[in-house]
Amino acid sequence: MKHFWFSQPTSRQIDIKNIAFGLGLTGLIPCLLLSVAAYLGEFHRYFELISHFKVQYFVISCIVFLLLSFARLKTWWLISLFCLTLNAVEVIPWYIPQVSDMNTPSGQPLRVLLANVYSDNQRYAEFISLVKAEKPQLLVVQEINPIWSQQLKALKPLLPYQIVYPRFDNFGIAVYSAIPLSNTDIKSFTEYDIPSIFTEVQWQGQTVSIIATHPLPPIDAEYFKSRNQQLLELGNEISSTKNIHAVIGDLNTTMWSPYYRKFIRQTGLKNARAGFGILPTWPQGAPMLQIPLDHCLISPEINVLKIRTAGNIGSDHRPLIVDLVISDRNTNRI
Repeated sequence: MKHFWFSQPTSRQIDIKNIAFGLGLTGLIPCLLLSVAAYLGEFHRYFELISHFKVQYFVISCIVFLLLSFARLKTWWLISLFCLTLNAVEVIPWYIPQVSDMNTPSGQPLRVLLANVYSDNQRYAEFISLVKAEKPQLLVVQEINPIWSQQLKALKPLLPYQIVYPRFDNFGIAVYSAIPLSNTDIKSFTEYDIPSIFTEVQWQGQTVSIIATHPLPPIDAEYFKSRNQQLLELGNEISSTKNIHAVIGDLNTTMWSPYYRKFIRQTGLKNARAGFGILPTWPQGAPMLQIPLDHCLISPEINVLKIRTAGNIGSDHRPLIVDLVISDRNTNRI
């Protein structure tokens, strides 16, 4: 009886392996170069730009690894495994559920809705319908211009406490709240006079500092410098107080940027999406290129019950919806 699994590979099998090797190598070399360059973001803004696409590199490296595994060429297989590992360690941890050492009270969660509505977007009714359906206690709107400001007056019955700072460019900003707001201030951290809203809410017996901010996109060297400066100055502001904080906004950076990581180290904040996945928010019209630019960064005292993105509201960003609760440090640990 002939044992086919011990037989010599046919020419067809060799051709398929050669094709797999060719395709794998074609994907491996650029993916590996980009994956390594992504760690050099502090050296040049182009490298920092490359760092934002870790999910895409991870998907490509998975495909490449499978192709080169099929081709059975050990050296290239090992290189593809290195490339896969390099990206897996940056992506997979975001999907691992977070374990808190603090009990979560059963109080009413605070629902936060963040939306960069895109200043030229005219789908006002759709956005208002989304807000009414989701019923957030706190709504942060970015790229709000005078027309959007006028349209969103319809939210007054639902969110009566409002700080609205519209502009004719892409950096108008507003906070709408169902909870009274106090100690409100508008601050700017760079020469471009980009506003950030600072305010406070009383929630679950605690004072929580809310910061709505929207740095410049790093589309050139000056904007890149301004964004990084804003994150640095904002970090100094946060780390100088003992308050519980929630920083909410389109930060024009992702979790893999060295400047984002420096901000997290500086402030001790955590990303609300940790344990829930990457949840990309931009660009809305290009799913394969989407990256997580919109963030809710919170103090360790705050726990996340749920976080998700909403659908298309006519903007280039997806809205981000987060349900938060304050952890009780005074209860016994489980």
